[in-house]
Amino acid sequence: MCEANVYINRSGQEELLMESVDRIVPGEDHSIFMENIFGERRVIKARIREMELVHHRIILEEIREASESRHLELWLEPDTNHGHFHPGEEVSLKLHKGYNMCIDSEAGFSVLQAFLVNEGVLEEVDMHDHHGTMEIGINQKLDGLVQVYVREQGDQERYAITLVEVGHHHHHGMKPAGLPLEIVPCDYSHARLGENYEIQVLKEGQPLAGVEVRVTYSSTQNRDYPHRLTTDEEGRAKLFLTARGNYLFSVSDDNIISTFTLIKSF
Repeated sequence: MCEANVYINRSGQEELLMESVDRIVPGEDHSIFMENIFGERRVIKARIREMELVHHRIILEEIREASESRHLELWLEPDTNHGHFHPGEEVSLKLHKGYNMCIDSEAGFSVLQAFLVNEGVLEEVDMHDHHGTMEIGINQKLDGLVQVYVREQGDQERYAITLVEVGHHHHHGMKPAGLPLEIVPCDYSHARLGENYEIQVLKEGQPLAGVEVRVTYSSTQNRDYPHRLTTDEEGRAKLFLTARGNYLFSVSDDNIISTFTLIKSF
């Protein structure tokens, strides 16, 4: 017996799509061709999320068509290729605005503020425009894990936060920064390909269940977010990491859009 049942994950729920499938052929534009032992055939827009061949299960993830109306969001990325900064080195980050990690060059900024959270102490830091790109430079002595976030007040309230590592081999957890809507890594460790990465969504400090979390990565060729997760009753969601480079997690609720950048060195 070499066939498997194929399931599709829609908004966090698995549905049986096709039984006894013995042939799967991925095609262009995220199409997947399936054929089972009964001669039934089907083509669907999805991606393979997980294969449990011992249990004869294949799980697909639904790909939704890009919506016509796309919100603009902020995100932070470090001005380094190492994924971390060395002690004594100036911590420099760039602030972008756009969608799906694609910068919208025509999108302007409203009122911006940038903050540093270091060992539980919050302080405002300076931002400046460098050849059309907003940058944050922190030249004070730092060591360990620090949080940097930006708030924009305008037609919508936007937040962008990231966790910056100064030095090496820091593995302790981080407390939330206290944003009205915040994405928090559940346990800080170096994110690796082929592993799950878990986050938690908090609203006013409390877990936000049943909310959609959009996830993308810097090398994506998709026009829309390639991953969409739904938080559980504890506000948590997991993503299996398959791409190199930084990842962006984005969530919206009421009139707030908040992002978290997972900084990766590979």
